[in-house]
Amino acid sequence: MIRRHQLKIVISCICLYIFTSISVATAETYQSHNSIYWVVKKYIRDNVTSQHNQKIEVKTGKLDSRLKLNKCNKYLQAFSPKGSSMMGKTTVGVKCPGTKPWSLHVPVTISIYKSIIVSAQQLQKDTILTAADIKQEKHDLADLSYGYFENSKDVIGMKLKRHVLAGTALTPAMLSKRQIVSRGQNVTIYAQSGSMVVRMTGKALDNGAVGERIKVMNIKSRKKLEGIITSTGEIEVQI
Repeated sequence: MIRRHQLKIVISCICLYIFTSISVATAETYQSHNSIYWVVKKYIRDNVTSQHNQKIEVKTGKLDSRLKLNKCNKYLQAFSPKGSSMMGKTTVGVKCPGTKPWSLHVPVTISIYKSIIVSAQQLQKDTILTAADIKQEKHDLADLSYGYFENSKDVIGMKLKRHVLAGTALTPAMLSKRQIVSRGQNVTIYAQSGSMVVRMTGKALDNGAVGERIKVMNIKSRKKLEGIITSTGEIEVQI
C-alpha cells in the first residue's frame, strides 16, 4: 500500500514529466528567438563590414516574449526592409520560406566607428585651421549625418565659419576655403606642356581660393584667360 509521502513523490514525478514533455514539445514546435537574433547579426556583419570595412557594434532589440512563431523547416532568411538604413536605429527583416511561412522585423542599432577629423581645442570663428587645431578621433557614423572629414589635408588651410568647442566633428558646412587671390591683384600665370613651363605676369579678375577657377588677364598681351588657383597662389592655365 502506497503511503501519503510516497504518493506525493509519485505525483511530483508525474508533474515534472508532463512539464518537461510540454517544454520539449514547445521548443520543437516554435522558433527560438535566439536563432532569429543570430540570423540578424550575421546578416548585418556580412553586409555592413563588406561595405565599410570598419569596426561595428550590433545591438538587437528584444522580441516580445509572448511571440510564438512556427519552427521553420528551412533556413531563415534576413533582408533589409524597403527604405531602411544599415546604420543607426533601424530594422532587419527575418522570414521563414518553409511550409509554414512567416516574416517579422527586428529592431536593431548598428554602430559603425570610423576615425574622423575633430577640433583639438576650442576654436573661434574665422580661424584658419592648422595641424595643431585638429586631431583624429573615432566616432559613430550614425551621428555624422551632416558629413565629416577623414584626412587632415582636406581641412588644413580652411577657415571656420563659426565658433566650435574642443572635440567637435568638423563638417563641410562649418568650413570655407580661404581667399588667397583678390580681384585686381597681380598674379603669376603659368602653363605647362610636358617638361616645358611658361610663366607670365597677370592680373586677377576675380576673387578666389585654392582649387577655384577664376579669370585672369595677361598684362603684356591683355588676353583674358581662365585658370585654377594653386596652393602657392599661382594661376595654372591650360595650353
